[in-house]
Amino acid sequence: MSKYSSNLNSNETDENNENIQLIWLDNSNCPTHIQSKLVELNLTIQFSIDLNQCITLIQSIKDKQIILIVSMTLAQTILSQIHSYPLLISVFIFCSNINEQQKIKLMNEYKKILQIYSDYNLLIKSIEQIINIIEQQILSFNLFNQNKDFTNDLSKDSASFLWYQLLIDILKQIPVNEQINNHIFETSKKFYKNEINQFKKDYIKEKSIQLFNEKYFIRRILNQILRTKNIQLIYLFQYIIIDLYDQIQLEKQKYQNKQILKLYDGQKLLKTQLDQLNQYIGYYITPNGFLSVSFNRNNSIALAKSEILSDEYQSILFQFEINPTYQEITFVEIHENQELIFNIDTVFKINSIEYDSSLQLWKINLINDHTYRNKFQTYFQSIKNFRNENSFLIFFGHLFTELDQLQQSEIYFDILLNSLPSDHEDIASIYNQIGNFLADKGQLKLALEKYQHAYQIRQKKLPNNHPHIAISLNNIGLIYKDEGNFDEALDYCQKALIIDEINYPKDHVLKAMTIENIGGIYKEKHLLPKAQSYFLRALNMYKCVLPRNHHFLTDILNSLGKVYCDQGYYDRALTCYQKAFSISEINYRNDHLQKAQTIENIGLLYKTNGMLKKSLEELLKALEMYKRIYSNEHYDIARCFGHIGLVYEASNDLNSALNFFNKQLNMDEKSLSNDHKNIQIDIQWIIDIYKKKGQLEKAFEFCQKKYQEKKTLLGEKHPMTLSIFMTMIDLYDDPNVKINYYKQVLSLYENLIPPDPYGTIKCLDIMIHFYIKSNAIQEALNYQIKMVDLQRQLLTNDHINLALSLQKLGQLYENLSKTNEAEKCYKESRIIFEKYENNHNNIESSHMNYSSNSNLNHHEQESNFTKSRICVLL
Repeated sequence: MSKYSSNLNSNETDENNENIQLIWLDNSNCPTHIQSKLVELNLTIQFSIDLNQCITLIQSIKDKQIILIVSMTLAQTILSQIHSYPLLISVFIFCSNINEQQKIKLMNEYKKILQIYSDYNLLIKSIEQIINIIEQQILSFNLFNQNKDFTNDLSKDSASFLWYQLLIDILKQIPVNEQINNHIFETSKKFYKNEINQFKKDYIKEKSIQLFNEKYFIRRILNQILRTKNIQLIYLFQYIIIDLYDQIQLEKQKYQNKQILKLYDGQKLLKTQLDQLNQYIGYYITPNGFLSVSFNRNNSIALAKSEILSDEYQSILFQFEINPTYQEITFVEIHENQELIFNIDTVFKINSIEYDSSLQLWKINLINDHTYRNKFQTYFQSIKNFRNENSFLIFFGHLFTELDQLQQSEIYFDILLNSLPSDHEDIASIYNQIGNFLADKGQLKLALEKYQHAYQIRQKKLPNNHPHIAISLNNIGLIYKDEGNFDEALDYCQKALIIDEINYPKDHVLKAMTIENIGGIYKEKHLLPKAQSYFLRALNMYKCVLPRNHHFLTDILNSLGKVYCDQGYYDRALTCYQKAFSISEINYRNDHLQKAQTIENIGLLYKTNGMLKKSLEELLKALEMYKRIYSNEHYDIARCFGHIGLVYEASNDLNSALNFFNKQLNMDEKSLSNDHKNIQIDIQWIIDIYKKKGQLEKAFEFCQKKYQEKKTLLGEKHPMTLSIFMTMIDLYDDPNVKINYYKQVLSLYENLIPPDPYGTIKCLDIMIHFYIKSNAIQEALNYQIKMVDLQRQLLTNDHINLALSLQKLGQLYENLSKTNEAEKCYKESRIIFEKYENNHNNIESSHMNYSSNSNLNHHEQESNFTKSRICVLL
């Protein structure tokens, strides 16, 4: 097993598989035996004794239908606040002594109350019945617009449609790894284990349809894990999913009836869901599991009109008209149940949607259309060509990313790595993708290892100018960029561009990505006109090869906007951000990461312009969107906390600033690696606020606490530990104590294995500043010479940071009346500065930005929240 297989140690196995969220609210604890019975009904049930926490929990649920069980004492209070919440579908109340008059009044006032019970057993039985009915009601379709132009654009709906169409082929390509399966099985809930053990005893391939039909548990869990795309459990049940699929195919081949079949399914849909389907008449749709439908129209109508759900739900009768002679549609008929089970990749066409006033329900008429296959293949091939992707296994993993299911994508690629043979043709691409995940988490050293491993495999197997080689070069370059090694980064990305020029002499999306990445490196080097030039070139190329409002344009416009902002062209920057937001609005009807990032950039632009009130409004808007996008802690949320803190600091509201900086640090510590540079920045910002408030003792206590934590977690000689120690040294009053500690830290930096030259430069810079402040100019000069010598080893001869250091060295020589030496330094620095004449606004602020810890020296520096384009395609 690889190091990366630790992902399988999470408890993700049981998360997000339930369609229903059961919530128990009482101001005393639920009896243990009742808890056990409720857990069997709903594995994710939440028990609460706190009213406000329960309300927050209900309002945070976005994708499950909620059943609330509440004591009579709390019923009126909570229902007055959450009864209208659309995902709350049913309420049960329990109490020991039922007042009939109070019961009638409450049920008349709150229509979602199904019943009030005093008997626990009756309550449990009723809840079980409602869950079973709702489980049968849940149907979700994935849409595919066969009439759209094949513009290489992959929407979220289309990605989900493709996912279900490809799943069986993918599962058949992945070998079974018993070690992984045993681990998944062992981490499953006890309820799962008992059911699965019993199921395994009864299972043989030929009985898969019978068991799916007779075992409610297996039908329920299969459709749950397929609906949620839980790849761990799908892999665990790989054999039954494949067997069931194949057996249904065989049964269809034996089917002799050639008459048109009419089938029905009674459902409840939210009005918003119905409105959405009304927009998609003529589209193809596929269900998200093995769909069961009935021959009995009356039973289906009764189910559609049942009053188990709230008034927000509409009664729907799906009417299927199926021509069984079409080979594209496969099913099995279950005679004893008067039902038909469709295979997972079945495709229907929405023929019409109409309201039947006599039945008082909506009819959605679906047909099977055998012409969809050619249109689907054309679309699928256009997507593959656009992505330069020949592997179905890799393409399937990227569909998770398109669906914003990054964790599932990560688990999927880990399963591939541990299941496929080491010489498999996709192994390099799998390592590359795992590198992407690690880079996204800020684990740069591990990411670089994976990228380099992928690169080495590709060098051995592929021609020198193969597109995959360019992708590896790009990704390695971006890691060096994130580490602050910009010259190395530029070298790798420019090599990638040479290969792209050979493979794509005309405009191409991959070449545009490389150009965009080079622009990002120049931006970090503070060569802003060059960065602007590359971003504009990439933008124009994207416009030539992509649809007019493709989502890639959002990122490049954000990057270009940041470059304009850094040069003081605020109107141009705002125009870029507004265009970016307009495109994200077109692509994403609901919340999306690109939207949130663009809003955040607009907020930061307002802050730069001193429009603090407008800045705060935009940043709070971005924060709320991030919170809706991410269900747990995430560094995007943490970063937004930090920027809100900066606005409060600029407004001189230091208490609010401190509050948001603490939130930022707490979340970063939960979501990032222990040595991530963002955590170091967070710590510094908090210390700076304490200093501004004049609370030096609190600043020292806080810094000392963080130093001890990092010393324990990372070791005394880790660069982050040393950096925090330097910050703590600065808080000492005694100058002799300070300088002795600084010398100790410098010695540690100079003897680190592997070396950390940028940490050494930072330490030298602090010491030089200390000696200048103490008027010890000769000592400052000695360390400044040391710094320049080190920078000459690391930087290009025309680097802005070298010019700034030479300028300071000249000033120190001048202070000591060493005019000849001073003039030499000034002359060399002037030659470099002349190359930056268009960047005069940025020269002063750029000093030390080359350091990996640059943000620590520039408290006010904000970031651009669109990343360089990691080549996630392969």
